[in-house]
Amino acid sequence: MSLAAVAATTLSGCMYLSPAQTTKSYEASDGTNTTIGALQLQNVLIVAGAKGETGSMQGLAVNNGDSAIKLTVTAGKKNATLTVPAETAVRLDGKRTADDKATVSPVTVPSVSARPGTSQKVTFTTAKSGATDVQVPVVLDQYPYGSASPDHGTYTPPPATETQEPDA
Repeated sequence: MSLAAVAATTLSGCMYLSPAQTTKSYEASDGTNTTIGALQLQNVLIVAGAKGETGSMQGLAVNNGDSAIKLTVTAGKKNATLTVPAETAVRLDGKRTADDKATVSPVTVPSVSARPGTSQKVTFTTAKSGATDVQVPVVLDQYPYGSASPDHGTYTPPPATETQEPDA
């Protein structure tokens, strides 16, 4: 747009601006978030090395209610049931949170149906809210979520050869 066009647009009182990006809601993590009644699921993802392998679910289940919530997680053909105490957050990988002593058994997926970099459908069910299907990202089993480290081949330089200039 030329300077004259910008001046004309400004002088006519019409200036078009993009909407403020701070008003847009987004998930600022690799996992997904959802709310099921008084239960919030935050940064939920599945860590797996490949499609068909066993995966581990990570994320946080936060119970904002005043009574415990029984949550059933269905990923593929396996169900995991856990109880989230009232006004408490628990990690889905079974580890303790920094400020609470409540833990649950780790949620595992016996055979991940999606390859890393895509999503798998997981159903979260509570007695009050029923079943909620969520597309959960599957990430590769390496830092920062997994424990595997990439295996890189060893570099072998090509053999040294002498170059010859063509005769003129």
